[in-house]
Amino acid sequence: MTNYKILQNYKDLLTIEDLSVIFNVSKNTIYKSVKDGKFGTPIQIGRAYKIPKTFVIKKFFRNYR
Repeated sequence: MTNYKILQNYKDLLTIEDLSVIFNVSKNTIYKSVKDGKFGTPIQIGRAYKIPKTFVIKKFFRNYR
């Protein structure tokens, strides 16, 4: 199963934990990528970051169908 198909199992807003599973990297790596702006401007709810699934698909999986 490709990572793109895995995205179908997630809600419209992805958490740091979701992204670490999708990309198979640690949560610290995702936090660093968010801080570096690789996930655009995340939505911050309290202390939690939420990244729109559509942004992840367009940026990282645009060649998958």
